[in-house]
Amino acid sequence: MSDRRTDYQRLRRATMWSVAGGALLPWVGLFWTATAPGPPPPWQLVVAGVSAAAFTVVYWRAARITVTGTHARTEVVITGVLALVIFIMTREPEFAGAMAALAWGALAGLHVSRFTAALMILIATAACAAFQPHAVVFYAVTISMVVWLNRFQFWFWTVVKASLEGRDAQSKLAVTEERLRFSRDLHDVVGHSLSAIAVKSELAARLASGPAAEEMLEVRRLARESLKEIRSVVRGYRTVDLNAELRSVRAVMEAAGISCALELPETALGDEVSTLLAWLVRESSTNVLRHSAATRCRIKVASTGGWVELTVSNDHPKPPSGTAGSGLAGMSERVAAHGGALTAGQSDGQFTVRARIPT
Repeated sequence: MSDRRTDYQRLRRATMWSVAGGALLPWVGLFWTATAPGPPPPWQLVVAGVSAAAFTVVYWRAARITVTGTHARTEVVITGVLALVIFIMTREPEFAGAMAALAWGALAGLHVSRFTAALMILIATAACAAFQPHAVVFYAVTISMVVWLNRFQFWFWTVVKASLEGRDAQSKLAVTEERLRFSRDLHDVVGHSLSAIAVKSELAARLASGPAAEEMLEVRRLARESLKEIRSVVRGYRTVDLNAELRSVRAVMEAAGISCALELPETALGDEVSTLLAWLVRESSTNVLRHSAATRCRIKVASTGGWVELTVSNDHPKPPSGTAGSGLAGMSERVAAHGGALTAGQSDGQFTVRARIPT
């Protein structure tokens, strides 16, 4: 695990440097402009330098946010404006401005689709070629390499990250399954024996008299107290953290290439309801992985008016096999035992499982 974590951290640092390295490109352009014959007025260089400094700070912040898996839309807009200021203030926009535009494109390309990234490359190439038509091939190759290599590095990083998170989530789910199995066996074996001892001791107390009857009643009391403690322990083992379960399920799905969106209620739910919902989420997500070619999944938990509703929907469901699965039947039985209702079916290319449970 330590070696894997070390490789993971190294890849994270490499991705961070790959994304953040573009912050240095505007400085290359400014140095070229400042040292070229007939530089622009000093005030323009000062404005461009201050803009480049702000560009570097915001660019690095955007790189850190991007590597964590969050969209840095605000930072992308700010760096775009600063790149435009650098473009205007430098005397030779065909180079200095192109460097700032190139850095911005490398960052913005990580937050858009492949088609949009290709469109951005064409627009940037056309803008640069407008100043130096003879260098259009150079700009086209350079911009394309920077943007697509950056996207490839970031894509590789997200794949490794999702794979590692999926493995960790599967390990946590395995531990949870083992806890549930242990609690079930503990309740079945020890609980049954203690119940038998309590009944037998009560019968013996009725048949005996004097101190012997009192001792048997004490045995019955101890057996019932032990049974109560065992049930308390089992209840604790069977209680599952809904939020942790949802995070684990999302990690497993994203490791399988399925985008998973979560919507959670603002109010806290009771342990019994949370445990039931966690089990339903696990069963539903298993159905998504086994019985669909899903690319998107949405899990929503809403609590209103003394009821909590769980909705799990996914796209690209596989055609029904003609025989009802035991998974949905088991979920329906458990929801009904809690006083709720469960429905499942396909509509408009979506398969939706919806459970409504009283809180």
